[in-house]
Amino acid sequence: MSKNRLTQLRNKKGLSMVQLSLILRKTDGFSKTIGSATVSNWENSIREPKLATWEKLAKFYGVTPAYLVGWED
Repeated sequence: MSKNRLTQLRNKKGLSMVQLSLILRKTDGFSKTIGSATVSNWENSIREPKLATWEKLAKFYGVTPAYLVGWED
């Protein structure tokens, strides 16, 4: 599996995994239980977010889901 762009985009926003998880918990549509371990698992391709979560993450970062997962430049 190719590496997604979650880490790159998070770092570009200047956020730690903990900070991102706290922001996502407060964002409509995201689980209130997202933790930094979940973010780490997504970034390291240990676990894949659901399709709806990819779409919400793409919207949060202002990119397309295809860009976010590394399918397009």
